[in-house]
Amino acid sequence: MLAVSHGRQEMVEALLACGADVNLQDEEGSTALMCACEHGRVETVKLLLAQPPCNISIVDSDGNNAVAIALEAGHSNIAALMYAHLNSTKMQPPQGTSPTGTKSPASPKKPN
Repeated sequence: MLAVSHGRQEMVEALLACGADVNLQDEEGSTALMCACEHGRVETVKLLLAQPPCNISIVDSDGNNAVAIALEAGHSNIAALMYAHLNSTKMQPPQGTSPTGTKSPASPKKPN
């Protein structure tokens, strides 16, 4: 999180390339994403969101998630970026299921 708070994008990239846990929390429950949101680091937020396991829903010891932290810090552009990311990554139901997750009725077979 030190690299994030100091705007060291290249260091953040190197740490992620070495397998750093994007969802690692410090003693206060903060993540690198929360830190980037608080400091208004748009490019770092984009980089972290691009990591498949990045979890926007994690809350810190005060009960705040990354979106709340961005808004509290006055970075509505970052909050909007995260909302767009959430909307673009919504999981589709597996094939053969309905949007509610229940099995779709089988297609009737055509007569021979």
